[in-house]
Amino acid sequence: MELQEVFTRLYRRIPTLRLAVPFEELEFKDNTLVYGVTALPVTWDTPLPSEI
Repeated sequence: MELQEVFTRLYRRIPTLRLAVPFEELEFKDNTLVYGVTALPVTWDTPLPSEI
């Protein structure tokens, strides 16, 4: 639940945030008590000077 809030706020602050790899390439860990991705590579666009 905490991560959901973190990602929501992060996306609001950086609206161009997106995955840096196709979703199909994400590696999920499912052999532990906590389910999730092993890494979450992201990227975002830098705003143009006229957009600042």
